[in-house]
Amino acid sequence: MLLQGDHERATALNEEAAELYRKRGSRGGLRYALDTLGWAALLREDHERARGLYEENLVLCRELGDKRVASESMDGLACSAASRGEVQRAGRLFGAAQALREAVGYQQPPRERALREPYLSIARSSLDEAVWETAFAEGQAMSFEEAVEYALSAQEHSPLAPPAPEQPSTGARQPDLTRREKEVAALVAQGLTNRQIAKELVLSERTVEKHVANILKKLGLHSREQVAASMTERRAQQF
Repeated sequence: MLLQGDHERATALNEEAAELYRKRGSRGGLRYALDTLGWAALLREDHERARGLYEENLVLCRELGDKRVASESMDGLACSAASRGEVQRAGRLFGAAQALREAVGYQQPPRERALREPYLSIARSSLDEAVWETAFAEGQAMSFEEAVEYALSAQEHSPLAPPAPEQPSTGARQPDLTRREKEVAALVAQGLTNRQIAKELVLSERTVEKHVANILKKLGLHSREQVAASMTERRAQQF
């Protein structure tokens, strides 16, 4: 009903369902009701309630190991962040949500994508392309646990900041990048955007996004600027 635009009816039915699931201790059913209630609240522009529902559902999905439904609530929090003007945070959450869907092979139906598109467009158009790509890639590089922790964190403008990875001593084994990842990393270090890299290497922009996310994850980094510094250090160690 939510996708048909009947937000009030969807809210009433899912509130009733959530109450029954809670009474019966059915956490599996509760996650779907909470997610739907979150979207209904968001579409009514009740952002505070939507946020609370999404956060409750993410905690539940983490406990159940459900990445697919978690991705829906992650998307919802991204939309909420975009509506509040926290566009870099939104970018990271959109990236994390997409990575969760890809991890389970889930393809969003067109109607679901349509709910997110206005918020995604707002966030993306509010940032310089390179900044958006960096934020999105940072989200994609997060593990399930990291993504949930970030979504639940009080930080509004920067990702979780884990301790900086220890610099390997001389002779320590560096993480292995594939040949293509090395090519992408080199172009990232030159300051090229994903679109420019895609054109240079004759790849799709989406493929480049995946390579950038893999590079960040393998090297334990969190920004394109850190990739540039890492590539410079690697070159220095070769001499």
